[in-house]
Amino acid sequence: MLRRAFLGGLLGIPAALDSRRGSHPRLYFDAARRDELRAAAAGTHAAVWKLIRQQADSIAAQRPPVYEETSDEEQLWQREVGNRLPFLALAHAITGEAKYLGAAREWALASCGYPHWGAGRFDGTDLAAGHQLFGLALVYDWLYADLDAAAKATILGTLLTRGAAMFRACSTQYWRDEYLQNHLWVNITGLAAAALAVFDEPGAGEQADAWLGLVLEKYRRTEAALGPDGASHEGVGYWSYGVEYMLKFWRLAAELLGEDLSSAWWANTAAYRLYLGLPRGAWTPRNTIADLADCPRYDWYGPEYLLRALAQRYRDGYAQWLAAEIERAGAAAYAARWLNLLWYDPSVAPLPPSDLPTLRHFEDLGIVSARSDWSGSESLLVFKCGPAIGRQATRQFDFDPGGGHVHPDANHFVLFGAGEWLVRDDGYMWKQTDHHNTLLAGGQGQLGEGYQWFRAQEPIRQRLDPRILRAASSPELDEIHGDAAAAYPRESGLGRFLRRMYFLKPDVLIVMDDIELNGARALELRFHPEFAGTRLDGGAILCRGKRAALRIDLLTADGVEVAACDLAGKDRDGKPFVWFTVRLATTTAAWRNAVAFSWCPAERDPARVVLERDGDVWIFRAGERALTVIP
Repeated sequence: MLRRAFLGGLLGIPAALDSRRGSHPRLYFDAARRDELRAAAAGTHAAVWKLIRQQADSIAAQRPPVYEETSDEEQLWQREVGNRLPFLALAHAITGEAKYLGAAREWALASCGYPHWGAGRFDGTDLAAGHQLFGLALVYDWLYADLDAAAKATILGTLLTRGAAMFRACSTQYWRDEYLQNHLWVNITGLAAAALAVFDEPGAGEQADAWLGLVLEKYRRTEAALGPDGASHEGVGYWSYGVEYMLKFWRLAAELLGEDLSSAWWANTAAYRLYLGLPRGAWTPRNTIADLADCPRYDWYGPEYLLRALAQRYRDGYAQWLAAEIERAGAAAYAARWLNLLWYDPSVAPLPPSDLPTLRHFEDLGIVSARSDWSGSESLLVFKCGPAIGRQATRQFDFDPGGGHVHPDANHFVLFGAGEWLVRDDGYMWKQTDHHNTLLAGGQGQLGEGYQWFRAQEPIRQRLDPRILRAASSPELDEIHGDAAAAYPRESGLGRFLRRMYFLKPDVLIVMDDIELNGARALELRFHPEFAGTRLDGGAILCRGKRAALRIDLLTADGVEVAACDLAGKDRDGKPFVWFTVRLATTTAAWRNAVAFSWCPAERDPARVVLERDGDVWIFRAGERALTVIP
């Protein structure tokens, strides 16, 4: 049995893999399992197989892209070539139809014929290569008995040549030690699939041995660094991308290498996708998730087949339910839909989350998701205050193992209610604190900001630990406290930035900030509504969208400069863009501020929130509801 890597190779071929020598298929299924899948496609898995076959038919009706140089040196268009190959190969493996074999051959040879997989420094060394290595490995393995000798020889030669280039890149490319970054996972999974497909070919054994040893070494570092809460510092969009490739590898490793998942992270990561999901009544193909970090508001990959794999592994009915709901809503991305046939286990009964707590604290990354209920039309608050890459990883590294997609956003929150986004994240943008619903101190944002990619190294080296201090829930009120002072550079003078969030369910959020510095400095709080608003008498701000109305009551605005207008930011490439921002500014050494957000359907007016002070006691009133706080 394989237990460790040695000089980049294995200590002998594991028995599970050696037993497959000379036999195909062996990646994800053998001949006996293929027969079981054929029966499942006509029975228990008919619904998922129908979607897979439709996708295969669509691809088979197209010609593969002709190679062309583009301004994007990564040539990410080639990822789709790699993504489509398994659909065609699996369709032939299940049906035996010649049209799928012919299309798979044509697409595979087109990939082999591309002079570059990525251009310049990316040639053969990044995502375009990772995707195509993986796809070609499955074509070679699954169609081994049916491909003609010339096509098989071409694909084998490409896997060996391109695999060797990727193996070298694992020691030279920027992602080589980014154990918590999607580029590493995609690329080494492609390399592993290639090794497992060809290890028994003449002259390939030594190379495959080295490739697999290196991949295992890197994935073990990843497993050790994943925090136990199941959350992703790269955001849900990149979570779906990374989890897809990690699961693809670990399934192969379990079946062929005698290795398996070891991190507690995996048992909780389906809950991360569940709790960061929007109310299901608002889902559209482009609006399903909270977009913290560098991600859109929808999944790039899946996630129904990822959730089904996790449901199968952990007998998780909630994951099974979520997968079915996403598929039913037409909100899944097709990228590797073929995995549904392999990973769907109908013996796991779907469980709606109606009996789950409405609040969940992902403690390693410092993320709290709080919703009013699980009805499908609920309000959702997501709050973030934690170390850039999580506590467990921060303890392990003195360099950045993949924090580029993090945002400088401690004590930042987003809000969704009445079927619409109310208070927003900036999305996949330049990494700036002033893009977020948090604080600037002395004109400065948080450590790591100011670049296209977050600079996580300094926060890691200083072991900075912004943290959630409280996350408590009751049927009427959720209370969340975050201390973000540690996220700011020392020269900002910030000694305290305590944010208290009071979620009066289902439609009022009170945000209290307690800020202290070592001397009077300029301070600025920013909030970013989803849509532009206007000032009302008394200083409140009213914003109306297509479905929702949002009211912002500035409860402690005396002596504070207030602006509600378009302000400039920077897009992903550093180019200017403009968006509506509520800005509160003052110069002081201590600032205690309170803002209330209330919302309702767009045709109505949200509740007004007022503040009464009785000595050290603050009383917030929203209609007949009252909240008493001692700051």
